[in-house]
Amino acid sequence: MERSYLIATHGKFASGLQNSLNILTGSGDNVQVIDAYVTDDDYTPNVQQFIQEVSEDGQGIVFTDLYGGSVNQKIAAEIMTSGKDNIILVSNSNLAIILSIMFHENTGVLSKEDILAVIQESQVQLVPTTIEEEDDIF
Repeated sequence: MERSYLIATHGKFASGLQNSLNILTGSGDNVQVIDAYVTDDDYTPNVQQFIQEVSEDGQGIVFTDLYGGSVNQKIAAEIMTSGKDNIILVSNSNLAIILSIMFHENTGVLSKEDILAVIQESQVQLVPTTIEEEDDIF
């Protein structure tokens, strides 16, 4: 089963994530990116081409930066009008979720339940940066 990936964001965040994927895994070139609104060019044809290239027996996973943002809305609309139910859209994406999905142990089709489990594991976390003093035992 072939899985295709697209990262589409405002500005150069998408190509930055691709660069990070290359540094960490060498697999960033296996991901298509759209850096929206960097130029006046309409990125809709790139989205439509990605959707068309996802075969019926394959799976497409699209990552966007902001739920409800203009990029997310445009891609959601294109996926819905395509009639393809084998393309999953993940918003509020970060490097952790992209890595987790790309290297998920499941080699078949990732279900929505699989994706939701990975999202739970890849959430933003607060990292403690202070040392808690131990209670005095005397």
